[in-house]
Amino acid sequence: MANNDHFVEKYYLSHDGLKLYYRDYNAGSSHKTPLLCLHGLTRNSKDFDRFATHFSHDRRVISLDIRGRGQSEYDPDYKNYQIPTYVQDVLAFLAHEKLNQVTAVGTSMGGLISMAIGAMNSGIFPSIFKGIILNDIGPEIDPKGIERISGFVGNGHVLQNWQQAISGMKALNGWLFPDYSDAEWDMFARNSFREQDDGTIVADYDPAIGKAMKETAEATIALDLWPLFAAISPIPVLTLRGENSDILSSETLLKMAETHPAFTALTVRGRAHTPDLFEDISLKAIDKFINSL
Repeated sequence: MANNDHFVEKYYLSHDGLKLYYRDYNAGSSHKTPLLCLHGLTRNSKDFDRFATHFSHDRRVISLDIRGRGQSEYDPDYKNYQIPTYVQDVLAFLAHEKLNQVTAVGTSMGGLISMAIGAMNSGIFPSIFKGIILNDIGPEIDPKGIERISGFVGNGHVLQNWQQAISGMKALNGWLFPDYSDAEWDMFARNSFREQDDGTIVADYDPAIGKAMKETAEATIALDLWPLFAAISPIPVLTLRGENSDILSSETLLKMAETHPAFTALTVRGRAHTPDLFEDISLKAIDKFINSL
């Protein structure tokens, strides 16, 4: 366990013995429901740092590194890089921290994990989730986005320095965050990569995740997640969609709003997949949502 100015670094063991990392912001005595942040496919807990710092002034915020990402151990069997395994990891974390209720904040893959856990704990069982915030994900996934992401996940590129990493991220993702400053691109790159002992820069996740994704891409697109979404109907949901998203379509967002009885939708202008959750409009919507629960 290590301390930072804003958070405490902690670890727990998965159900199959991997050492998994999380950041704990404001682990004190706040009576408000904690926020549990779950990142996207190749991302990690660092993505939520600004978000967590913003909300942790009066409530606990916890951000996990899902196995194979960030400071969590890599899985020796790449076939375990699947949603059912991640669900077990999150349940192990909740048991480890003895948390009986949180509000989930799930970006992309983290949203799928949130829906799966919410569905398990809805109906006749009280939900572990007081609310679910889905960041640019829903029960239908646009094949265009899956194809785009499959094209770069796990490529194993080794970069020579941080400037090369920053320039590369800006070139690849400039359309996602057209208003980012140089400082924000620096932050985004450092959230995405890690420096090795020899000074070279590599993506901060297990490249084998790319292999797992490519093997399951077609099945993921074909998967019918609407029953899963229906199962979380007792849980209030806020869904944010990037205006230019190629993962969550505007049609799917509208259908979600029509079928869920406690649903709030927000389209974030100037964003694609995904909003970074630090946009002013996103912070206001999230603040209103979590305080209404």
